[in-house]
Amino acid sequence: MNDRDDFLANIRGALGRTAPLEAPASKVPHSAGPPDELDERVGRVRELISRDADNLMSVLARVAVTSGWNVKRVDSAEAAGDYIMDVAREIEARSLVYSLHQVVRSALRPGALSEAGMEAVPIALGHESEERDAVELADLKGIMERSDIGVTGVDYAISETGTCVIIPRAGVSRLVSLLPPMHIALVERGQVLPSLDELFTLRRNDFVNGDLGSYMNLITGPSRSADIEYKLITGVHGPGEVHMVLIG
Repeated sequence: MNDRDDFLANIRGALGRTAPLEAPASKVPHSAGPPDELDERVGRVRELISRDADNLMSVLARVAVTSGWNVKRVDSAEAAGDYIMDVAREIEARSLVYSLHQVVRSALRPGALSEAGMEAVPIALGHESEERDAVELADLKGIMERSDIGVTGVDYAISETGTCVIIPRAGVSRLVSLLPPMHIALVERGQVLPSLDELFTLRRNDFVNGDLGSYMNLITGPSRSADIEYKLITGVHGPGEVHMVLIG
């Protein structure tokens, strides 16, 4: 068993699984390689996630459930918006914050939310490490902490582990997915990768092109923490309830 197998075995153990994580057999081999080889691998990854998009979405839907996500499949951004409205009504949400991912802006209808008595606040904060007015930053964090729901898109999702990947940047704050007690992530067709190998290939390409950024969020189900007796507790350091909406 290699280091990657050990890593995935640890994930399975933490999630209470015994069987190997399921993923499509077609995967792009991972290696460092020269720039030309990297370009070729990136091209194969792009081809793979386009060609196998339906299968990757199906696997992600099954694995994500076992990782603690509430999974919903819809055929359009508008239908995703209807699902968000239904969830918000069910928990009697009074406020919602959202990132500026295009899919989120297509899904949400602030007018309908307002008519239902819910406040919807866009969060343009992106790179939290940038120097900002301290009062403005504190106000934005306060809004997110008081909100009932945080809605984001994703940059990628990993079918093998049921993971959503968010890369913070202007208009995309990691805090939208961390501070509210509920997180709803919208995943589009063509964003789903088979495994972490393909993610690291694409991120290496970002690094070579100077677009890596300072960090990325990997979200695999609700927030989990263990107490002194190793009892697993959800929602202590992040959302206790998470929804993954698969579009397409």
